[in-house]
Amino acid sequence: MKQSIIIPAIFLAVFSIFTLNLDAQTPTFKDFLKQFPSASLPYSFNAQDLQTQIESRPIAKAKRLSYDFYQFLPELERSAQFSSMPVFPEPIASFETKEYYAVLYNLARGLSRGTKTYSISVFDKQGNYIGTHFVAGVNPSTLTVAKIDDQLNASVKEYKLNWANDFGAFGADGNKVTGLTLHDMQTIDLATEGNPDQLEWTSRAQVMQSSAADIAKMK
Repeated sequence: MKQSIIIPAIFLAVFSIFTLNLDAQTPTFKDFLKQFPSASLPYSFNAQDLQTQIESRPIAKAKRLSYDFYQFLPELERSAQFSSMPVFPEPIASFETKEYYAVLYNLARGLSRGTKTYSISVFDKQGNYIGTHFVAGVNPSTLTVAKIDDQLNASVKEYKLNWANDFGAFGADGNKVTGLTLHDMQTIDLATEGNPDQLEWTSRAQVMQSSAADIAKMK
C-alpha cells in the first residue's frame, strides 16, 4: 500500500523537475529582445560606413543570433529560400515606441564579405509579430540608407554604386567607389507587412517608378 503511494509521488516529482527545466530553457520574447542592444529613435544609417564596408570587405566575425531565437523572426526561412543561401541574423539594435517593439539585424548570408542587408522586424507590445522590412544595406551594385523616425517610418534612399573599374571584371581589390547615383527613394511604414529582401524591395520600387512614369505619360 505504501509503495503504491510512494512510486507515483516520485514520478510526479521527477516530472515536475523536467517540466521546470524545459520551461527554463524555452526562450521568451523578452529573452529575444535582450539579444539586441537597446537604441533610441530617430536612427540613421551612414552611407560612408556602408561604402567602406563594400570597398574594404573586412573579415569580421559577426555576433550571430542564437538559433533558439529564430522562432521570433518568421521571415528568415523565406529569405533563405529566396536567396538560396543560409541566413545568419546579426543583432544590431532594438527600439521601443508607445505601441511597438522593433529589432534591427543584418541578414548575413553565407561567406559573403562586405555586403550588408539590414532588416527591421516589428512586434506589438504583447510580442505578436507584425512585419519585416528591408531598410538599408550595400552590395557591389547598390547602396541603401534610411532614417527611421520615432513613429517607425523609414525614409529610404537607394543609390547606384559607381566604381572606378568595372566591379564584375576587377572586383573590389584595388578598386574604389567614385560616386553614388540616386536610383530611388520612398517612405515605408515599418509597422505593416513587409519584405526583408533587398532584391524584392528594389523590384517593387522599380515597378512603382514604371507605374508612375506610365501615369505621367497618360496625362
